[in-house]
Amino acid sequence: MNAYPFNGSGNWYKGNLHCHSTVSDGALTPQEVADLYRKNGWNFLALTEHNIYTDWQEFNREDFIIIPGVEVSVDEKERPRCYHLVGLSDGTKSLPNKESIRGYEWNGPSSVQDTIDKLNEKGLYVVLCHPIWSRTEFEDFKDFGGYFGIEIYNHGCEMENHTGFSTVYWDSLLRRKRRVWGLATDDAHHKIKDHLGGWVMVKAESLTRSSIISALLDGRFYSSIGPSIYDFGVEDDEVFIECSEVKAIHFVTYETLGWSHYAGDNNLLTSSRFKLKGKELYVRVECIDEYGRVAWTNPIFLK
Repeated sequence: MNAYPFNGSGNWYKGNLHCHSTVSDGALTPQEVADLYRKNGWNFLALTEHNIYTDWQEFNREDFIIIPGVEVSVDEKERPRCYHLVGLSDGTKSLPNKESIRGYEWNGPSSVQDTIDKLNEKGLYVVLCHPIWSRTEFEDFKDFGGYFGIEIYNHGCEMENHTGFSTVYWDSLLRRKRRVWGLATDDAHHKIKDHLGGWVMVKAESLTRSSIISALLDGRFYSSIGPSIYDFGVEDDEVFIECSEVKAIHFVTYETLGWSHYAGDNNLLTSSRFKLKGKELYVRVECIDEYGRVAWTNPIFLK
């Protein structure tokens, strides 16, 4: 089998798909948030206010654009669990800036699915947010559909109370043949140092919201909190990865076990290869640098 997710034309663009401003519960104004990310090299940003859809196209520059979005929630009544959903727009459907969009009141799990469906009907593409911070178990959301991605790293949650990582839930979805992509985000509120910590690198035809969203939906991106990934794929049933200098490269597969490649003392890795056994459902790769920071590819489905 051969698969080359990053082949084809396009450029790499760095972005954050989850953060807040003073429009909801953030400490910086929308303009201040946009300036912060643009000046630090980000190419796109989604300001996803709680229950308020925003579209700040006036902040766009040649090298920086705003992705319109919103974050809505459904809270359980009896248990301390909640379901937060980010909705992102490619501009196909026009929604008013600062439109109020809310999740449905809890009436069982169907309330969450109904909220996802509501966002989809408004032309918004949905990400399931911070499941560990939300105190959910996998069984709580495994049957939901209509979302294209799950936050596998949320920087704000990690900085606040060590609830940012959720790859275990991601693999539980993938091994059930759910084609859900993994995203690293900031979810910054700017009250603590919760910004510029998690991002996606998207290979898109152009720096436009439609092109960025199209690439996200296709899985043509990787997520990171540090390392860079330059190439990734499968060639003649062998997985290959090229990346910035790291201490370890992990090939994650199910149901059979993958393989971990460690650099060893005083060494660093910039590439690795792993021969597939033929029974894997999918393969994805994690690259971990000397500071423990991770970059994640999306999966290549093999069956």
